[in-house]
Amino acid sequence: MEYIPTIGLEIHCELNTESKMFCSCPNRPDTSLPNTNVCPVCLGHPGTLPVLNEEAIRKVRLVGLALKSRLLERSKFDRKNYFYPDLPKGYQISQYDEPLCLGGHLDIGGEGTKIDKKTVNITRVHMEEDTGKLIHPAGEDHSLVDFNRGGVPLMELVTEPDIESAAQAREFVEELQLILRYLGASDADMEKGKLRVEVNISMGTVDAKTGQKKLGTKVEIKNLNSLKVVEGSVAFEIGRQSDALERGEKIVQETRGWDEQKCVTFSQREKEEANDYRYFPEPDIPPMVITHQEVEKLAALVGELPAAKRVRFIRQYGLEAATVEVFVANRALGNYYERAMSEFDEWANVEESDICNTDGQECLMARLCANYLASDVQGILKGRVFCESNFRATAENFAEFINLIYKKEISSKIGKLVLVEMAQNGGDPTEIITRMGLSQINDAGEITAAIDDVMQKNAKAVADYRSGKGNAFQFLVGQVLAATRGRANPDLVKKIILERLGEDGVAKK
Repeated sequence: MEYIPTIGLEIHCELNTESKMFCSCPNRPDTSLPNTNVCPVCLGHPGTLPVLNEEAIRKVRLVGLALKSRLLERSKFDRKNYFYPDLPKGYQISQYDEPLCLGGHLDIGGEGTKIDKKTVNITRVHMEEDTGKLIHPAGEDHSLVDFNRGGVPLMELVTEPDIESAAQAREFVEELQLILRYLGASDADMEKGKLRVEVNISMGTVDAKTGQKKLGTKVEIKNLNSLKVVEGSVAFEIGRQSDALERGEKIVQETRGWDEQKCVTFSQREKEEANDYRYFPEPDIPPMVITHQEVEKLAALVGELPAAKRVRFIRQYGLEAATVEVFVANRALGNYYERAMSEFDEWANVEESDICNTDGQECLMARLCANYLASDVQGILKGRVFCESNFRATAENFAEFINLIYKKEISSKIGKLVLVEMAQNGGDPTEIITRMGLSQINDAGEITAAIDDVMQKNAKAVADYRSGKGNAFQFLVGQVLAATRGRANPDLVKKIILERLGEDGVAKK
């Protein structure tokens, strides 16, 4: 029997507000000193009352609008009751039957990705407070609790069980992560626990006669903290459940964890149901109401999202999908690219069709600029995040640099030296070339003298070329460029070398 994976995701995201969800404590869960960003409200002391964080509500609604969700005109908070050491009140303020956002969808995959395009439907997006953090000292028989994270605004997003593979699960989380960053709702750093994923997965079957899909027993995998772990855990669980079903075993509804060392899931506990939490309306927080006019004003703030940016960059600049993804994933780099592109209109000697053309012709300047940013600049940064402190060249000066490369006024070798200087200290590229003595040599006499010297020192290469070894020509070109520190005009070097060698391959005197 063929088993089909049915996967839904529950994603928790800490929002980047200044204060916590229901009190004025700083929203800094990563503070090194434990239990310092706390107060009687977030510690659940008797007699304290929560006060709603309006900015957190606004950010969740923005996320809902970006995902085409419906913002409920009336929503409320509920108490989710359970006992655990990291929950001082004995309940969590969350949302149950009247969340902030209902429905919606997110399109994933397509051009430039590893999967086909697919629409994943959203069940709900709601607001709650985060819990404290348990710390288990190695070799000790006790645990410690840090409440700095307790009460931090936490958005939860629940998908429909539309995902069918490990790759789709990873793509969904990655795309949502980008949207959260574009909206300024969260930096969604999974390594720091700002974005945490839980997977619900079952292996269903399809009735051969009716074609209807029958769901299997659902298993949840908790606390997945990286894209790699999301993909790996789903892939493992698909294999584990499929193998068990093939052996005639029953799948137990349970919660499982992920062992990063062994790369396997492991059983933790039986899965709780909603009625185990005894939800009831939060009596200390009044219902939240939003009007249609307020929704329209909020929708105007969503701005351009990653999917729209991909389409625009391909159409406007003629870039390949893989290059566009670099600029979409690194928003600051993409914005810098657009600022540099806007400068090219100032160069009167660059034809408009070479900057970029919408009729399908080569967008030469656009691609040259993109290639340098996506490769050379990224190489200079060596994994550091692109920002003004790490790359000090202005967009205007970078555009001038690309123009010099485009017009072949400097070679690519000299260009790398200039770019490093611009990245470290800023400055006008033309001034840097003059100051560092890197201006291109275009004098035929000076280049010829360098070529004659190289040929005299490399007689064997000349003989090899004469005997038909074509790579000897490139060797000679390289030697001349090395001798002139990359300053000689490469095209002129090639032309004069061929002239000196002669059409018959014999070096002229």
